Amino acid sequence: MRLRCDLLQCCFTGTSSNGVIQIKGKIFPYLILAQATNNFNKRNCLGKIGLKNLYYGKLRDGCEIVIERVSSNDKRQIFQQFLNEILVSNILDHKNLVTFRGYAFHHEEFLVAHEYLSNGTLAAYLECEIQHNKCTLPLLTRMEIAIDIANALSYLHKHGIIHHNINSSNILLDKNMCAKVAGLHLSRKLPEDVSVNATSIVSISSGIAKNCVYIDPEYVSHGRVSTKNDVYSFGVVLCDLISSKLAKYWEGCDRESIAALLGRNIENQALDKVLDPRTGFQSDHKIMQVMTAMAELALNCMGFPQEQRPNMEQVLDILNGKRLERYKTIEAFRIFDYADLRKATMQFHPDRILGEGGFGSVFYGKLQDGLEVAIKRFHNMRENSLKQFMNEIEILRLLHHRNLVSLYGRSSGEHNELFLVYEYVPNGTVSRHIHGDFGLSRSQPDYVTHVSTAPAGTNAYMDPEYFQTGRVSYRSDVYSFGVVLFELISSKPAFWRDVPHGEAVGLAKFAIIKLLNNTLKELVDPDIGYDSDKDVTEMVAAVAELAFQCIQCPKELRPSMKQVLETLEGIKKGTWGFNQIT
Repeated sequence: MRLRCDLLQCCFTGTSSNGVIQIKGKIFPYLILAQATNNFNKRNCLGKIGLKNLYYGKLRDGCEIVIERVSSNDKRQIFQQFLNEILVSNILDHKNLVTFRGYAFHHEEFLVAHEYLSNGTLAAYLECEIQHNKCTLPLLTRMEIAIDIANALSYLHKHGIIHHNINSSNILLDKNMCAKVAGLHLSRKLPEDVSVNATSIVSISSGIAKNCVYIDPEYVSHGRVSTKNDVYSFGVVLCDLISSKLAKYWEGCDRESIAALLGRNIENQALDKVLDPRTGFQSDHKIMQVMTAMAELALNCMGFPQEQRPNMEQVLDILNGKRLERYKTIEAFRIFDYADLRKATMQFHPDRILGEGGFGSVFYGKLQDGLEVAIKRFHNMRENSLKQFMNEIEILRLLHHRNLVSLYGRSSGEHNELFLVYEYVPNGTVSRHIHGDFGLSRSQPDYVTHVSTAPAGTNAYMDPEYFQTGRVSYRSDVYSFGVVLFELISSKPAFWRDVPHGEAVGLAKFAIIKLLNNTLKELVDPDIGYDSDKDVTEMVAAVAELAFQCIQCPKELRPSMKQVLETLEGIKKGTWGFNQIT
């Protein structure tokens, strides 16, 4: 079957003056996509979903894309799915739908290009989280992902489109863990005269796996098509989110439906068998309440018959309500009044600023009871700021350690501003003590000793792999810690401008050069006794080697923080020297 690009364009009739909908994406020459993927090199392959091979690509302008490459003997079916995906992606635009970039043909192949999202699919993220025992997603992040998906589905349904392929492999996560829905090739457009909530009887699409745990059984057994098919699938994705385990791997899923399994555990008050224990539900009643509500919502979404299920607008309202409830009921710390915080900081006087960051400013404050605090004032109440505010509360309220700055509380929220109140540490930052706080250029009062989060130079601490790809990993912290180790032995900042050329110099790169050239002495601060004390010489050499290992690329070569800690304790005791590290 020969295909021409003008044939594709004339397939989209609409309301424009010439009766044709203009395609937003590009028609890519095949060679451009081949070059972007190194000729579809195996190293660029992100995986396979159904008949689609997915490849990472970078265009000449630096734009990162994912290319779906599809070929099949059933050309009519594939071509119809290809048209579906391009049509829906082209005419609908929503922040929680993956952005369509363009398409191409090549012999018997169909290629579709979408935006690249660095954290991959929800399915892959959850599986990796379990396999590598990664820190689990905070509850609020799970809720935000569910809300993002619900937003996308509600939007599609309002436009009369049934997605028909909702599963965790078609949910993509960007670097901020915002979710976007993909996989629109099996979508169906309801006829204009059919209500969004109506049910039709149709033949089952050949592209849908009938035994897939995400597929509505009523659609499989009776061909009942409606937006409630997507509601069912969304319910299964909720099961994935609350358990951190793909539903197909639930114990007993091979014998009965996921809905029956979940329903029985709810009825028997045995949700602990399916919920991820790392969320903290066993020790926090409020978390258990929210997780239970999400489980019950998932069960309602999978109800029989279809008419008993809520629509996606109702689902979205429930989730937003639970998020707000979670926000209001986060406890275990104080709720501070705006007037008290204002008074404690002398009306947020500029002289009280301890540091500046991407999300806000940190002020020194003294409360009426004499308690000294550090108050973070967020710049605005936009979505990203609110997410950051909630994430800090969600994570820090659960963590208590003598080496973590304590979170005392938050603002009441009545003044339409966001504040977090932290423990004040009078001795200030390591940066201030070893080379002055290069993030702050003006002179400061004596009490200004707290952390500076000024963005200038902070990229010097950032894992290059995270900076390039946005992929989250424990090993990124290991890299940053390695840079700090180099600061401690050199008394140099992580970033400076070379004089007189004004060139940017990163401590990590500088240290690597000195180590490889066997000129460690040129890196080390002469005031720490490197030349005069043999024990100091051995200790500094061991720390330098450890720091070198921490900043290795790729990240898989770096030690874990547990290994780093054991090594440092050995160095301190004199039982772990330079030769033992290598």
